[in-house]
Amino acid sequence: MIRSEKVKIRKTLALITAVAMMAGMGGCKPEAQDPDIENNPAPAVEEVKENTGASEVSNNETNNAEVISDNEVAEEEKEPENPYSDKHIKITVTDPGNDVFTPSTTCLPDYRYGPSMILNEDGSIDAWFSAPGDGSREFDWITYRHSDDDGNTWSDEKVAISPSPASPDALSTCDPDVFYYEGYYYLGYTATINRRAKGLCNSVYLARSVDPAGPYEKWNGHGWGGSPVPIVYYDGVDIGWGSGEPSFVIVDDTIYVYSTKDGYSGVPDRVRVTEVRTANIKEEDWPAKLEFRGYAAIRNDTVKDSTDYKFRDSDSWDVAYIEESKKFVAVSTNRRFKNNSCILYFESNDGIDFERVSELNTNVIARCHNSAIMADGLGHIKEGDPMMIGYAYAGAAGSRWGVWATRFAPVSLEYTDEIDRSDEDNSNLKQSIRYRNSSSDAAPMMLSTDSLIYTKAAGTGAFKINYFWQDNYKRKHSINNSEISILDYDPEILSVDDDNWISPKLPGISRVIIGYEGLWREICLCVLPSAGKEAKELTGFYPMASRYEMSAIQPYVIKIRPMGMYSDNTIHELTGRDLINHGIRFECEDDSICEVRNDGTVVPLKEGNTVLKVSSKEGLSYSIDVHVTGEW
Repeated sequence: MIRSEKVKIRKTLALITAVAMMAGMGGCKPEAQDPDIENNPAPAVEEVKENTGASEVSNNETNNAEVISDNEVAEEEKEPENPYSDKHIKITVTDPGNDVFTPSTTCLPDYRYGPSMILNEDGSIDAWFSAPGDGSREFDWITYRHSDDDGNTWSDEKVAISPSPASPDALSTCDPDVFYYEGYYYLGYTATINRRAKGLCNSVYLARSVDPAGPYEKWNGHGWGGSPVPIVYYDGVDIGWGSGEPSFVIVDDTIYVYSTKDGYSGVPDRVRVTEVRTANIKEEDWPAKLEFRGYAAIRNDTVKDSTDYKFRDSDSWDVAYIEESKKFVAVSTNRRFKNNSCILYFESNDGIDFERVSELNTNVIARCHNSAIMADGLGHIKEGDPMMIGYAYAGAAGSRWGVWATRFAPVSLEYTDEIDRSDEDNSNLKQSIRYRNSSSDAAPMMLSTDSLIYTKAAGTGAFKINYFWQDNYKRKHSINNSEISILDYDPEILSVDDDNWISPKLPGISRVIIGYEGLWREICLCVLPSAGKEAKELTGFYPMASRYEMSAIQPYVIKIRPMGMYSDNTIHELTGRDLINHGIRFECEDDSICEVRNDGTVVPLKEGNTVLKVSSKEGLSYSIDVHVTGEW
């Protein structure tokens, strides 16, 4: 029984006892009780006093009756006040800090941006970074490093997660954020499948592992492993950067998921926002049950008042929960890549509605971007924990894209009665980046193969794969076939002999996990029927979203991009010329609720439910539900 119910029962019984004593109703029948006593007890007591002529209750009667005043009840029912609720966070960068990565002069572009940091119970630090991919097939990989001495020295860098070939994240894995929960490291990242959009139309994905260095199993829509499915899907138009740059915080049993949404819709506050979603972390399929909770920030400069703060090129949020004050804190860079760039920080009492606090300029290096704040595995900052921020930067003289250092710097935290924005008047550090000129720290970073996707006909005989490892200077080193461990594959589709020769058996697609000295890589074997098919015959397609929800009051334009599957088992998000080539048609069951254009754009018109049908000239089709609400 909760406290408020106990208090109510105690209060009611006490009042009944007191009234009975004052009225001398020791043998009174129950039906004689004033029916308004429970709902309005105080006047009932006064009324009894007047009617009986009793001016006070005797000491003995008082001792025998448990009388609780309204103030006592209110005090007992009241939640403990948070003494920090009306206070404001003040963060100070106490020292310029140290670089944890500097680019090489021999392999540009070179960077490690968007760090994610976990402070472990033993004081060690785990960190993940966005790093360049192979430069042709994949844009970015996510690397991992560990420190046992407060970030002064770090372990060799290894790729923790990379794109899964022939899957929706085939082009990139970047913008990591990691949390630890009940034995697993959960790694959120940004990815896209859309080669035609060249890095646009991103979505948020999630993977997990028992080891921070991997290998990671990706969320597939209903479980872990296999082809990944987004946990936050970007359904906007093709010219939008999309959804990505996730950040996670767990408070009690609720997981808060923050992500960037950057697209074009013709509605200003849907262009550049930080969205918040929540779910019950105790539910095994919580990634499929995220509930949209609103905007933590609207990062647009659409107001006419020049005195309002300008979010010029502000970027991804990293959020943490401060246990001492029960406040959420978020960091983000503003005027990114500019000489007057800064780190912004925000605060919130509920994790949903955030308020800008101030800028960090002192001890922050010019042209910074994609910042992070260190927290524990749940995203918490405990009282007494060392605090750090991390960010990538190009430095005062930086100009070339993709040439960035990464720095971690210590910060302090205090509380003020009024928001302190004094650091907004200060200047950042006009300091240039340093380059590393020696390759003495070269170490294996990534395992790869001559081709990430192998297409073979069933029964064509065994073949071997060429393997190599890549160091942190992007140099490739050959590996003997016998040194490779083939860790996982579908034995019904292929077989592997003792010398690691692979034989295609039956038509289908098998994901193959290979390993070498702590490095991991996923490749893909597509086995075609013996007769073969045309290489680019469309054999199927499916929706990336299970349902579309829009508002008629504040319309947000949605763009349908079917995921096409081809006869060689490759996949591609169909848009632009693909729609024409395959004769893709979009039809709405009730065109009074929403309009569907030839390019897949969906515009809400009025509140209601309808169904959209998508079909191709090859006779393929699927349907998807649409819900248009009158609220936003």
